[in-house]
Amino acid sequence: MVSGRPDIHRFDDRLAAVYGDAGNKERHYDEWASSYDHDLVKDLGYVAHREAADIFMELVADTSSGILDVACGTGLVGRYLREHGYRTLDGADFSARMLHESGKLGIYRALWKHDFTQPASPPDSYDALICVGMFSYSLPGIVHMHHVVNCVRPGGLCVITVNGAAWRDLDLESAVRQESGKHGFAIEQTRTAGYIVKEDIDSRVLVIRR
Repeated sequence: MVSGRPDIHRFDDRLAAVYGDAGNKERHYDEWASSYDHDLVKDLGYVAHREAADIFMELVADTSSGILDVACGTGLVGRYLREHGYRTLDGADFSARMLHESGKLGIYRALWKHDFTQPASPPDSYDALICVGMFSYSLPGIVHMHHVVNCVRPGGLCVITVNGAAWRDLDLESAVRQESGKHGFAIEQTRTAGYIVKEDIDSRVLVIRR
């Protein structure tokens, strides 16, 4: 863990904008929505959606499972899961314009807008969920992770990424352990995976059982 405030400006300006400005994060994502896929995947080498989804598919083999894609954004994870046979997908995000982009894909049964710093009231009780890209330097923080986990039925599986740079800079491993102990969910595995290649950022992929 580094001392003082982490230097987020060592990252690409587009990432630094969303890593550091919690008050305007929704606006940043709304403005980014139309070019998000190109900027993140093509320019910055984003691979987190595929690598986390590969882990998810290894653990949730039943393609008929009811799945929630948390922080679905433009639908990168949902599209990848759909290509691999998963059909019962819902998505949630706090950016209306991101949801508009993901809605164009026609892969989600339902899309709902939610800020996961607050408790959620999902339209269904899901068998499993995947959450890629939400937990990083800004809000929502690890203290809000139970709001995500509670979207699955008791015993349901969650695959959740944490930005690896933030994991180290902010000592998020201990925060995750505290959150797990406080809210009674089990961390079954913690894996290291790719995240944003050209920024040399990896991820921690948490496999959580509610």
